[in-house]
Amino acid sequence: MDTIPSFTVDHLKMKSGIFVSCKYALSNVILTTFDLRMKRPYHEPVMETGSVHAIEHLAATYLRNDEMWGHKIIYFGPMGCRTGFYLIMLGDLMPEDILPLLERTFDYVSEYQGDIPGATPRECGFFIDMDLEAAKADAAMYYNILIDPKKENLRYPIKKEKSPDAKKGTSTKGKKTGSKSGAKSVKTDTTPLKNKKSETNPGVKKEISDDNSGEEKSQKEPK
Repeated sequence: MDTIPSFTVDHLKMKSGIFVSCKYALSNVILTTFDLRMKRPYHEPVMETGSVHAIEHLAATYLRNDEMWGHKIIYFGPMGCRTGFYLIMLGDLMPEDILPLLERTFDYVSEYQGDIPGATPRECGFFIDMDLEAAKADAAMYYNILIDPKKENLRYPIKKEKSPDAKKGTSTKGKKTGSKSGAKSVKTDTTPLKNKKSETNPGVKKEISDDNSGEEKSQKEPK
């Protein structure tokens, strides 16, 4: 059997972030599957099932109700390894296109108060396995990556190919695959949030940014 795309990624080298896992053409439409990697594999503890379950309910609800992108959400669900989620969307998209959407989503989860949507016996198959506080902490950590992503947080690790001449003893430099040709940066959604969060859920203090612009950034104090 063919190896599925996600298994071809070197998980020992990848970082947390948002990546294009694969794209499928169905009739006249394209579906983009995003890898929302909240935890860096083998460097951070995976999420607890209660956190994963709560994030699934909260983020799915928010995404499907987003005014700009809600009609393009096909699926949102967790990875079995508990290091992140898959998000399938309608359209030929890149991570940069949906960064503001994900910033809003995980800001919403990290600040959520009240009853979790769908957390009743009638609405969910195992509603008691939800941990809202753990979900808020995990969401805050991911949010901090989303508001200031680096290239390594937006593109999978590049695999290097050896030249056929390498076997003859000639030196060769690795050739990058998956070059910039497919990378576009169309930001139609221009409402990103830029307030860095802490991993805990306590009170908020205000700090003036270093650029002397007078802009305030909200940071939560640890317990």
